[in-house]
Amino acid sequence: MEEHPHVTYLYEPDITDFYAEFNNLVAERSQMATEPHKISFNTIMLKAIVEGLLAAPKLNSLLEYNHRTTDGRLLVCADINISLPWLLADGRMITPIIAKADKMSLNDISDTITILGQKIERTNIDEMLYEAIYADTVGELKRLNLGMISRIISSTFGRQKLIRLHGDEKKRYYSLPEEYRLTKKDIMNGTVTVSNIGSLYREQHGNFGLLEVVPPQVLVVGISAIQEKPGIFLNNAQNQQIGIRKFLPICLAFDHRAVDFGILVPFLKRLDKTFAHPQEIYSW
Repeated sequence: MEEHPHVTYLYEPDITDFYAEFNNLVAERSQMATEPHKISFNTIMLKAIVEGLLAAPKLNSLLEYNHRTTDGRLLVCADINISLPWLLADGRMITPIIAKADKMSLNDISDTITILGQKIERTNIDEMLYEAIYADTVGELKRLNLGMISRIISSTFGRQKLIRLHGDEKKRYYSLPEEYRLTKKDIMNGTVTVSNIGSLYREQHGNFGLLEVVPPQVLVVGISAIQEKPGIFLNNAQNQQIGIRKFLPICLAFDHRAVDFGILVPFLKRLDKTFAHPQEIYSW
């Protein structure tokens, strides 16, 4: 089994003003009869993370690493493709991607998430997963990674084998245009993973402590639920004051072979700026 040295950093910014501005934006949009886009807190956090990645492009990279020679190469990706963990009705998890999120507005991200949900409802998950596993395995075999053969065997004959379609049922499924269902391209080629457990249980009082980086990606972001705690802030007179504030625990885990904390700093500074000056969200 391959081992990947991780570093985990818990970032806990004060988002009191940011959250208030987010609610103002939602209220403003709700009064616009012509505005069809619903902006969730998850959507706006994805956009904030994209802005952070633009400030720290090496975090949006893929690592090619040879364990035998311990040589590696970091490939900085031109596009930010967010892998978004998605819990299915049957309890399984898949990670569809928001492709080219760096080119998207808030509305675009919101629309893309809605479309992904619609595609998932029309998708045979086992069929789509088999396509993705097969394509990925073939790619690894071309790199002479013969150990990947076991993945095809496991998905076809193993205890957790995928139940594939046959006959007319298969023909009907594949007659559905690809833009109406998930295909392998919708879950492959992610460059960074962002998982939001805060959306599953907002009343939780804990947070991520450790996350697993998904190779060849070098960064995974885990967003927990907003927590209310005492904090120090500047009042209107610019004097320090203690009060109840809203904090957002965010776990950042990165592959230490490719990234060190210095590379993370511009990402943190960009998010600090967003949370300190949240009016910028109106331009997103």
